Amino acid sequence: MTRHADPRLVLITGAGSGIGRATALRYAGMGAKVIVTDIDGATAQTTADMIAAQGGKAEVYILDVTDDNAWQTVAAQVAENHGVPDLLINNAGFGIAGGFLDHTKADWDRQLAVNLDGVVNGCRAFAPLMVERGSGQIVNISSGLGYIPLAMTPSYCTSKAAVRMFSECLRSELAPKGVGVTVICPGMVGGTNLLNHGSIVAEIDGFDEADKNELQGVFGALAEKYGPLLTSPDYIARGIVRAARHNWGVVPVRPESWLMFGLHRLAPGLLRSGAALLAPERVERGVALVSDRIPQRWIDFAKTRAGV
Repeated sequence: MTRHADPRLVLITGAGSGIGRATALRYAGMGAKVIVTDIDGATAQTTADMIAAQGGKAEVYILDVTDDNAWQTVAAQVAENHGVPDLLINNAGFGIAGGFLDHTKADWDRQLAVNLDGVVNGCRAFAPLMVERGSGQIVNISSGLGYIPLAMTPSYCTSKAAVRMFSECLRSELAPKGVGVTVICPGMVGGTNLLNHGSIVAEIDGFDEADKNELQGVFGALAEKYGPLLTSPDYIARGIVRAARHNWGVVPVRPESWLMFGLHRLAPGLLRSGAALLAPERVERGVALVSDRIPQRWIDFAKTRAGV
């Protein structure tokens, strides 16, 4: 358990922003060398520069988590150049808003490819190396929405629920081999690129694709700018560090995630009834209704504050 408690080499996906970046900075501050991976090389380099500025050590690898071959290449390069990571954090993800009937096959496949297959690919690349060594810790990022049957985000909820179940299965398999597996279920958090990297596929009356892109851009920018006032990515990063140190199994982070966890176990019918209130048709009508009644000066003010 020594390596679990005090990792010296940490690999994080999606580390170019949000929770991934905050976790990278926290582990670097603890003295670990951090392998910063992201599909966006510029943001990954920014994270590495931030780590270097605080006296830490980081290496950047550009990685598309949906590409299993790319994972195998990175795993081989990291093992050769730095050794086998003590801690792997599969964090990369994004969200799609809209009902199942609004999803194309490409929408659905892309959501699961990043959020679920990206996690599986990472475990496939590094778990055998950890098992061969006889130690290590894997942390997979799920979501509090992985407990909720929310019809407005079916692909996201499905992907995150699958990450949780996969992680629990893997935990049972790898425990006798000296490798721990933890799954984190964050609640609401600001300062991430989840909205910016996501998409809106819902059909909203009066909204064309340009309107939906603009709406997503404004909300994404506001969430990134002001979201940390609610919960910063570092709050989730602290939960990740604590859970990985103790090799905890399933760990909700934030009160609303704990609430969803509790309702999922104790009152699933109540949870389903509550989730049904946010059916796609109701949400779409609500957005259209509100947008028709918001003065243009308020919209312009929001854009100005968001910087878009």
